[in-house]
Amino acid sequence: MKQNIKVILAPMSPKERMAYIWEYYKFHIIGTIVAIVLLISFISSIGGKKEVVLNMTIIGQGVNTEGVVQIQEHLTNELVNDKADEEVYIETLTYDKSSQDPVSQAGLQKMTAQISTGAIDLLIVDKELFEEISSQQSSLLAINDFKGIDKVLTSKEEIYGISTSDINLLEPLKLGENKVLCVPSNTKNLKKINEFFTLISE
Repeated sequence: MKQNIKVILAPMSPKERMAYIWEYYKFHIIGTIVAIVLLISFISSIGGKKEVVLNMTIIGQGVNTEGVVQIQEHLTNELVNDKADEEVYIETLTYDKSSQDPVSQAGLQKMTAQISTGAIDLLIVDKELFEEISSQQSSLLAINDFKGIDKVLTSKEEIYGISTSDINLLEPLKLGENKVLCVPSNTKNLKKINEFFTLISE
């Protein structure tokens, strides 16, 4: 028969009681502490998570991470109306068409999945990948349709992508000549995309 813990601890000194409890209950104590820490970190991560008002995804290699942070902060300051719980988010995905690296293939798969769910508002890709995407009927929106962009574009034909080298705001990314900015057709965030194109046209 199991003895009552009070009966066991009664004749012991405080120091002996602590040693006894630690000896027989240390895994319970450690497990409880770990559970509390995990619960606190989970709650704080939910509370600290910001709502994304504009999602830009860059797929490729060698993107300047400092430039990403700089542009993300700049766009958040320009496009978020004084709401501390909202932000513009820029995601970078690694992709190299000539590589069979699993990370590279995973980047392409993630981009495809995000486009299919409407999670990407603005997409920056290599010209070659842009041509593949734009060859699929109605996969991209015509950029001419966005307000303010007529200051940058002079052509009356429908244009589905702009070279990032033509957009001064994106210079900190150091993307080079081979990248194109486009808008997936199933994005749900036309208001903020309009604001973005107005901003880059100023």
